[in-house]
Parts: sequence; structure tokens; C-alpha cells
Amino acid sequence: MCEGNIHTERPRTCCGWCALTCGYIPCVIAMALIAANILPYHLCFLPLLHSACQTGSASFAYYYYCIVVMVLAEVMVYSNLLLAIFTCPGFVPHDPWAEAPVFQGRAVSDNPYEVFELDRLGRLRYCSFCKQFKPDQAHHCNICRCCVYRMDHHCPWINNCVGRGNSKFFLLFVGYIPVGAFHIVFTSLFSCVFHFPNFSSTALLEGDALKNIVIFLSILFSSIMGFCFLAFALHFLCMAYRGQTSVSRMIASKKQPEELEQLRKRQAEDRIFYMFDLFGVDQRWYRMILPFKPDHDLRRAPHGYVRRFGGSAGDYFINLV
Repeated sequence: MCEGNIHTERPRTCCGWCALTCGYIPCVIAMALIAANILPYHLCFLPLLHSACQTGSASFAYYYYCIVVMVLAEVMVYSNLLLAIFTCPGFVPHDPWAEAPVFQGRAVSDNPYEVFELDRLGRLRYCSFCKQFKPDQAHHCNICRCCVYRMDHHCPWINNCVGRGNSKFFLLFVGYIPVGAFHIVFTSLFSCVFHFPNFSSTALLEGDALKNIVIFLSILFSSIMGFCFLAFALHFLCMAYRGQTSVSRMIASKKQPEELEQLRKRQAEDRIFYMFDLFGVDQRWYRMILPFKPDHDLRRAPHGYVRRFGGSAGDYFINLV
């Protein structure tokens, strides 16, 4: 049983404290890499742009635009990263999953929830580590030592699972990194061409050579980071749109053709609920792109969705908030 968060554990031994501390090292490295991409923009590019504004080569409106967009991107990246780290991914409670759930309405049980997935032997999915049954799309994490709702993977960079509770913050984190990275690339290249007379292939070492070289390396590093994280964010979003997770894709790759067809059909039917899991039932655009906690109470979903997917499926998402 595990109803807390991995970060709330209090080890009782020195080895336990060392292991807990080491788990945060990748988080610190991730923050440092992001800072390494941001600091050259503030320390090298913006001072040069400000000097260009003073000489009339650039406008102050463009200068303040660069600052505002960059700061907003930084706030979104770091806030979503911290939320992905410290938000509980959605651990499956022991009650009522200690009792067998109902499979497609074919039995009566003390567990009021209904499941549609069985294991490879055609039995209800049971976790021998947690000593309880598993809801659909829930999987056990050996690192967190818990079953996690809609588990995608355990990410060492956030020292946490990516699951139902924090998948939105994880997606926004990897999605806003290319926003900031491409902002650095485009504004830096634009200013190097139109605002900085000393920045060229023949005059790279003239003027403030160190700042010129740092800006060039910043553009290169930001381009690589932007394209890598953009590809990852699009991949994550496409899987969510299809009602898939990394774990479910791996399981599907081992299915027989006839089983795979049934799985894909169930994932297509489950897709709308996956989007509810990811963004909540209130899917107004500004709530989707800002780090608001998703509202998982299906009673507040649009009426058409409740009517179409009501009953046991609706109760499933209402009661597991």
C-alpha cells in the first residue's frame, strides 16, 4: 500500500538517506542544463542587444519582447518541472482494491469498480508486491514500490513516476523547453544578422569575442535541445491522443494479432478518458497550457461525455480523484 509521494519518505538509516539524496541528483542536473541554456542569453545576448538599442541598431520594443518571452518560458519550464517532481503521480490505494473488482459487469463484488483488462492468463490483474488488484492501465513501479494509475514510465530526471496525477506537468515541462530554446535561436540569429555588426564569420573574434563565441554556442546548444524535446513532446502527446502510454505500447508489442486488435479498439474507446486524465475535464485552452492541477471529477465533464461514457466508467473516474 502506498498513498503518499516518493518525496515524503523519511528513511530510518544513513544508507536510506543517501539513496534518497542520490535520487535528486538527476533533478539537479536537469535544472543545471536548463540554466546553462538560459544564462548565456541573459549574460551575453541581452547586454549586446541593449547596447544595440542605445546605438539605434535595434528597438527597445524588441529588447523588452525578448526579455518578457524568455522569462515567461523560464517560469513555465521550472514551475512544471517542480510540479512534475513533487506531485503525486497517482498511487493506487489499498481500499477498495484489496477486493476483487467487477470484470465487465459479470460479477458482484465489495469492490464497486469495474475493469476491462485481464492478465496473460485471463485472470484479474493482481499485484503481488502491493497485495491488491490493479485498475485498468495501472502498473507497479519497482522504484516507487507502488502501483500507479495510468503509469507511463518512471523518469529519473524528475525522480518520480509519470502517471495520472502529474503527466500534464511532465508534458508541459518537455513542451515549454523547445518554446524557450527556439526563442533563443530565432531572436539570437535575427539580432546577429540585423543588429550586431561584429557578429559574422569573418569578424567573429573582433569586438567582444568571448560574448560572440558564447552566443554562437548557445544557438547551437539551444537548437539541439529544442529539436530533441520537441520530438519527445510530440511523441508523448500522440500517445496520449491514442489512449496509450509507454507501458501499454510495450505490452501491445507482445500481443498476438487478434489480441492486439481488441486492445487497440479498447484504447480508442478509452482515449477520451486519457485526455481527461491528462488535462482534466475542464479543457479550456488556457487551463491546458498553464500549470493548473487537472480536475478529474467526471461529474463536471461536458454533459455529452458523461452520457456517452457514464455508468461504471464514469464512477471509476469520479471516485478515484
